[in-house]
Amino acid sequence: ATGGKVYVHGVAGDRFAVRNSGATTVVEGVGLHACEYMTNGTVVILGSALQNVGAGMTGGIIYSFESLHKVINQNYLIQDKLLPENMEFLHLLLKDYQQHTGSLKAQKILNNWGQAINTLEVYIPKFEYLQREILDDSKVERSDQAV
Repeated sequence: ATGGKVYVHGVAGDRFAVRNSGATTVVEGVGLHACEYMTNGTVVILGSALQNVGAGMTGGIIYSFESLHKVINQNYLIQDKLLPENMEFLHLLLKDYQQHTGSLKAQKILNNWGQAINTLEVYIPKFEYLQREILDDSKVERSDQAV
């Protein structure tokens, strides 16, 4: 998908959001190889996932309310921090998802937002993370040189 929203009120099968290049998705759970070769977009996983999440992923972001640590492809993904501006986006997205689907899982997360946000995992491609770190380092070097 290159854009739009996809709300899956249920567990998707294998290879959910493969080659996603811009869609925003919310899903209750996913099978094997979710987000494989994803280049852009947002995937929110409310429940569990099977092995190899994010293999070949070069762009985009994954949010998960259950731990993906043991099932992500660590060659491609790295855990990142939740940015404040993304917290508001995520809350509004989940409210919209819950209103459209009637999801009890989303309602439970929204009812316990403070606790849920503390256990939320955020994953981005390692390449994207490293690029950001290099840019941040170069900004520090330039400000040091200006002094």
